[in-house]
Amino acid sequence: MTIQHLSAPNQELTDAEAVALLAEVVATPSVSGGERELAERLRNIALGFGAESYLDEVGNAHVLVGHGVHTVMLLSHLDTVPGAVPFEHTERLIRGRGAVDAKGPLMAMLVAALTSRDLGIRIHWVGVVEEETLWSRGAEHVRKTVPVPDAVIVGEPSGASAVTLGYKGMVELKATCDVPRTHGATPGPKSSEILIRALDGLLDTYAADGNAHFKDIGMIIRDGRFEPFTSSCSLSFRTPPGTVSGELLRNVSLILGEEVEVAMVYEVPPVVASRSSLCVRALSRAIRLEGFRPGHKLKTGTSDMNTLSRTWQVPMATYGPGDSHEDHTDSEHILVEEYLAGIRILRTALREIETSLKGVAS
Repeated sequence: MTIQHLSAPNQELTDAEAVALLAEVVATPSVSGGERELAERLRNIALGFGAESYLDEVGNAHVLVGHGVHTVMLLSHLDTVPGAVPFEHTERLIRGRGAVDAKGPLMAMLVAALTSRDLGIRIHWVGVVEEETLWSRGAEHVRKTVPVPDAVIVGEPSGASAVTLGYKGMVELKATCDVPRTHGATPGPKSSEILIRALDGLLDTYAADGNAHFKDIGMIIRDGRFEPFTSSCSLSFRTPPGTVSGELLRNVSLILGEEVEVAMVYEVPPVVASRSSLCVRALSRAIRLEGFRPGHKLKTGTSDMNTLSRTWQVPMATYGPGDSHEDHTDSEHILVEEYLAGIRILRTALREIETSLKGVAS
């Protein structure tokens, strides 16, 4: 890979320019698997501000700002879910697919990084690919190939005045039912009937209400294929701390019965940061200095914070402007003032982290 930077960089970034950059990014489609155009554009933006920048082997965009013995990573995702949302840019808001999840946080982090070059730390901003897929390929690549930083803030919409402390984990199972092939009119249960009846029992145990509470296991049935002789579906479980994936697999197998085979496909552990951890404290103080009362959230989905925390035992938190209730909706939009507040809060948080890391070093 080649790291480039401009010899005559821009030195400042106004609020109007920051908003214009977000509008451009929201207007650029980047559905999972199609992030290349956006990644290259963000690399060029960073080069224009004198930062080092490159795209890695899987298409993640990296930007390096500042120098120091300590590194703080700001990581968010480039990709969005499918589904067009008509683009709109007014003085009050920017509307479009990904405005909240997660281009608002993504760009707030990039602007904060580019305008914090005076700090005595190294800021490593990363825009990762394929967060909205099962495998989180971009974050997995970062986790496996990038030196572990001293602290990580993951960019997802928490609202400008709140910090996300943690996320549920995920366990993906596949349920399959096969029966011997016969003539379609031959009496006897078909695989589709067996699997559907079995799933009814599973819903009684893991009702959809579990997706609404952090402490409960939630389940979604998806990707179903129901045929007379072979049927299958995916079972996606959202798991709170304390869930043992092997026990969950055994329980699901018992409920579905001997005629249904259940296999583990993928799992990612839950993650919860302490309120006293470095990143949470820094963000909370920055929110107070902006005039808000900081909130702390636990979310029932998953994020790249889960992926990174598999092996990175460093302070982490998740933060970003935007109302997460707008995620993936047909009206997805972010308020301009909240986006700008998020930039200011991230810049202040970086200073707070720098001070804390220097204190530890001394």
